[in-house]
Amino acid sequence: LGKARGGQQVRQYAEVGFESIEGLRNVLTKRRLELLSVIRHKKPQSIYELSRLLNRDLKSVNTDLKVLKKNDFIEFKKEYHGRQRVVPVVEFDKIDIMVKV
Repeated sequence: LGKARGGQQVRQYAEVGFESIEGLRNVLTKRRLELLSVIRHKKPQSIYELSRLLNRDLKSVNTDLKVLKKNDFIEFKKEYHGRQRVVPVVEFDKIDIMVKV
């Protein structure tokens, strides 16, 4: 709290839980991790633009976005530029994984 009052940037953390490593692997596939990275670093202004950046078909990108949204890895912003666009947003730079043994 002191850092925030002093004007310094404070990192926020969010937690997402899975019942098993397999559950985590089912959600965070190689393609979905690539999708998260492209959203974070290239900031596409629509799902269509995201599918073009990934060189993937729109339907499979939409399916992956729904899985990531359901598990709180992405958010959607609605923007209006002549018509409504849904813009995917990733608010984090890394994912830390903790496993209990």
